[in-house]
Amino acid sequence: MLVTVSALMLLLLAPGPTNTLLFRAGLLFGFRASMTLALVECLAYLLQVSLWGVALLYLAAFSPWALKATQLLAACYLLYVAYSLWQRKNGDIDPGKDRFSGLYFFWLTVLNPKGLLIVLFIAPVGAFATLQGYIGFMATLALVVIPVGAAWIVLGSRFEGVQRAWLTPLKINRATSLAICCFATLLMGRLAESVLH
Repeated sequence: MLVTVSALMLLLLAPGPTNTLLFRAGLLFGFRASMTLALVECLAYLLQVSLWGVALLYLAAFSPWALKATQLLAACYLLYVAYSLWQRKNGDIDPGKDRFSGLYFFWLTVLNPKGLLIVLFIAPVGAFATLQGYIGFMATLALVVIPVGAAWIVLGSRFEGVQRAWLTPLKINRATSLAICCFATLLMGRLAESVLH
């Protein structure tokens, strides 16, 4: 159990699209206004990991190309998110326009490839074979995802009170966009390498 929790923490603490957006939300809107995103992230990971677990149990043997197509779709979506963030040029923070909706963040998290890595490398062997194994692993996952998401929001909110004339919403959006784009490009490179070999 300690090995599973440690591996989950290491993977989920790594900067990626959802963590970058959690940091951004904490920075722009503060901890209290952004904390619900950690709960949304948890629900999205539970759904995603469940779907990947079932898919790997039943579909991978019959259609291995489906995993590659899903990874490509996720990478393309992340590139779209990066592009849309780069295009945001508003100088003032307008919660109606600049804040991501919970539903948008939920689907971004569902498409985050970390869920696939969790199923492939961290989930115990019997996690999706029995109901008891499934419930135990999902409870462990939830107990790790929420504090990690909250930590990224807290980290972002620590910059909230700092004099940040240099840290405009445009610069935050561009930096977030670059981080997400790099992550998606890395994912596509690894996907292309696995297809070629």
